[in-house]
Amino acid sequence: MGSMSDSYFWPMQEGINEVIATTRFHAAPMGIICRDERVMMAVFRTSHTAVLIEETGMVVANIIHDPVLFVRTAFSDLESAELTEFEVADTKVCRLSCADSWVVYRSRIEQKTELKLLVRLDPVQIILTQTTMTPINRGLNSIIEASVHGTRYVNTRDPDLKQLIDHHVDLVKRCGGERELLALRLLLEYIG
Repeated sequence: MGSMSDSYFWPMQEGINEVIATTRFHAAPMGIICRDERVMMAVFRTSHTAVLIEETGMVVANIIHDPVLFVRTAFSDLESAELTEFEVADTKVCRLSCADSWVVYRSRIEQKTELKLLVRLDPVQIILTQTTMTPINRGLNSIIEASVHGTRYVNTRDPDLKQLIDHHVDLVKRCGGERELLALRLLLEYIG
């Protein structure tokens, strides 16, 4: 292993790690921020995720590499069969049934503004099941970026966001595989 920071964040990396967070039976893409030996999330207060974090004090970071799931969870709810409920530290939590790996975090709100919650995450359980190496795919990365912009675009119709989405659409078409192209078609349906 490397430095103190490497072991503190493990299995996440320093910076922002894109995962699908589950809170109860709700799933949504979320960035886990790892900096200065702290693991955090910034969550919009109007989101289901924020409400459920405040209610439960737990969140599961699901590590996956499926672009379709990132798009689906950004814009819609999953079927209950796609989630697995289990108990950790005397608390029921859910994970994605298809997750490569997952980390259960106890969450503590460190700052609350009108727009966001800044949530401290402390690991309670880490399950690493992925047995294959997954190289970086620019198409997957662009799907994630386009989805982030798309969730904001559907509410604002901001032309600057549309321009960013279009940039990532071009990258997905050039760099993505079959799953990324399917995710792209779904994304374009969701954002209209």
